[in-house]
Amino acid sequence: MDLYKLTADKVPFILFRACIATASFSPRGDLYARRTIHGGAPTWRDFECHLSWARRPTGLLSFSSSWRRAMRQREILRNGGENDIVVIAVWAKDLAGVYSAEDVASKLGYPEERARVHRNEYLVEGGIAADEYRILAVFEGGGTERDVVFECPFYKNGEFFPGRRSNNALDDIEGEIYRHSGVRDDMKRDELVKAIMCWPSILLNLLCLPIQYSQ
Repeated sequence: MDLYKLTADKVPFILFRACIATASFSPRGDLYARRTIHGGAPTWRDFECHLSWARRPTGLLSFSSSWRRAMRQREILRNGGENDIVVIAVWAKDLAGVYSAEDVASKLGYPEERARVHRNEYLVEGGIAADEYRILAVFEGGGTERDVVFECPFYKNGEFFPGRRSNNALDDIEGEIYRHSGVRDDMKRDELVKAIMCWPSILLNLLCLPIQYSQ
């Protein structure tokens, strides 16, 4: 059903997913949907089952372009007594097989108010293979949140950040990207920080010198 598929320029650079690690990753580190072999593009029934939270496995994974939405999902999992929670950040630029959940819901005939529930949600077909090196970071979602501030000469903005590996959130992010991709990439690091801060990338690119961290 390519009718709903987003073009590359409509896919956000960064997508987030809060989930239970043991139920989401394959032994080789792939982030996979519950049913990855579906004989082609998702059908309308796959979309309907996924968006209605039916207990029928589909070949779709939900992500969010909103850090705060991912953190709310993390809190739902924690309140439900789940363990081994992680918040995953994925580099989605030029990723194929991505759908806007809100657009899909509207085209399936959901009322506007119900479709808005899926705002900033994106559906990824199949999942993310480990050897694509798109998984930028896997944050420990069960730890204590801390308030951090990312800043450059023209602005500063604070966000809650899960887990605690060091006293420097920027170092944590750099280390995560290196651990998953094997390279240090300041551009991807900065895009991830911008997504966490919920600031539009274009605006920040106009305003910012390299991002720094303070606590």
